[in-house]
Amino acid sequence: MDLVPDVRNVALNLTWHVDVPLSDGFVAVHHGDKEIVVAWAGTHRYRALLTDLAVFTRPYIAGASMGVHSGFYDSVNGVDALVGQRVEMLMAELPDYMVVFTGHSKGGAEAALSALNLVRRIEGLKHRVKVWTFGEPRLGDSQFATFYNRQLGTATYRVTSAADPVVAMPPQFLFGYCHHGMEVWLMNAKGDIYVGQNSTGCLEDPHASSSVDFYDRSIKWHKNYLGLPPPDHADAEFSW
Repeated sequence: MDLVPDVRNVALNLTWHVDVPLSDGFVAVHHGDKEIVVAWAGTHRYRALLTDLAVFTRPYIAGASMGVHSGFYDSVNGVDALVGQRVEMLMAELPDYMVVFTGHSKGGAEAALSALNLVRRIEGLKHRVKVWTFGEPRLGDSQFATFYNRQLGTATYRVTSAADPVVAMPPQFLFGYCHHGMEVWLMNAKGDIYVGQNSTGCLEDPHASSSVDFYDRSIKWHKNYLGLPPPDHADAEFSW
């Protein structure tokens, strides 16, 4: 199977590199697959670690009992208006194209949150959206995960790799963190796959990636998804 993407029919439409609150990403159009792609970069600048470590939660919706990672909340909301405006414009120009939100690691969490934000604001997006994340850390508490699943659970594929330690962070005991669905666990290097059933109280299937003991995890699994390392960035200070 050829995992190298065909970029001949891809047109870059928007890029952003924001320092406060820090985020990086792009919007592109893949005419071959008829997709509008919103891609969020992972942790490749040292200051992005501050975003990752801002693990205390804040209300996702004012007055509602659901908490979301404050670092990811700030980084997404810093560019949401810009990204949303561009997505809405492209949706009008390309009415038969799907909208795909994607990212690795920190970028995966930001992609999922960005998709949720924009689905709530842009009419018609919910029926055209897909979310693919890779090595995504936990994004919020169980109430937030339940809310996310009601909105985007059937459109989301949260891919985890074997013994990736990042998908186990922040730990569940911290502010009640819990993953949203739907988990697609790449069980090993042979290509075995298990689709999580989200059957526990915290919505995480105990037979998927959460079955791996934390001390048996290795960062090598976070840096290698589907046989491909995280993409290099021209301004990358390091790769995570």
